[in-house]
Amino acid sequence: MAERYAQASTSDERDRFYANDDRRIEPEPSRRTDRPPSTVWITKPILKTRGWTEAAIREFLPRPEKHYSNPHVKGRSPMPLWSARTVGRVEATDDWQLWLAQSLARRGITLRHLTESIRDNGFRNRFQTAHRAISAYQESRYRIR
Repeated sequence: MAERYAQASTSDERDRFYANDDRRIEPEPSRRTDRPPSTVWITKPILKTRGWTEAAIREFLPRPEKHYSNPHVKGRSPMPLWSARTVGRVEATDDWQLWLAQSLARRGITLRHLTESIRDNGFRNRFQTAHRAISAYQESRYRIR
């Protein structure tokens, strides 16, 4: 029981272990901040929603920095992951910007069409977190020091 109490992450969970009727009145402090987490990992589906293709991934990005076991189907190959820093730096280059414009024109779509195609709220949240982190790295490239 003491181990489960120690592993509980919120005060409500800890109170539940002892059936404490004197619940805490003050709310839990928000853990969200406006800045992105220190490392946001970007998956291929997020890249594709940002206009990337398989060929662009092979051409512009280095080898995956990390692999994560496939959560959907056991036994499938692990998912390649890139940091938001790496993706942001690549997307900030002129070569990639030119390629993206040509690719979108060739495919007859816009980035807005790609982002509006997101239906799942969980994926939309991950996409928005990744977008904020990548944008932070792109903007830092152009800051005057």
